[in-house]
Amino acid sequence: MTALVFPVSNDELTRRADTCQKELLAANVKLTTPPVSRLRLQSIVPTGCKGDRITGARVTFSFTVEPSDCNTWGTIHGGCVFTICNAAGKIATAVVANGAKNIVSTDLTTNYLAGVTVGSTVVVEIECLRTTKSIGFLRGSIKDDKDTLCYVCVQNVCFEL
Repeated sequence: MTALVFPVSNDELTRRADTCQKELLAANVKLTTPPVSRLRLQSIVPTGCKGDRITGARVTFSFTVEPSDCNTWGTIHGGCVFTICNAAGKIATAVVANGAKNIVSTDLTTNYLAGVTVGSTVVVEIECLRTTKSIGFLRGSIKDDKDTLCYVCVQNVCFEL
């Protein structure tokens, strides 16, 4: 079996991800900036292509949980999980829909399966399953440093090209 060859270089996909994260940080309010600024891009894996563009991608980040991210029980706060999934989903959309602007979540559902404590480094994996001319469909997960599935999300976004 031969490996798929994708029409867009990994350097270009990384540039798209970095640009979107910088735009999110520039536009964000103080409450949501700290978690977004600590998302560290680990990998981008295209999952499909059509002609000269990719049609899907799995984007993986790491994130270290700090005390400011936690609730009174010492585990990551639900709002922080939501913010991380929201930002990662927008970045994944920007990777797939080259030139996407004004990316806005229209629906984001998160499910909390297990808590993550301060000091843990989690893996955030978001997959942009498909984009149309103005809508992206995504799913994601957050796993702790023991590879335990802690949070899952499903997200829809709209954007302008």
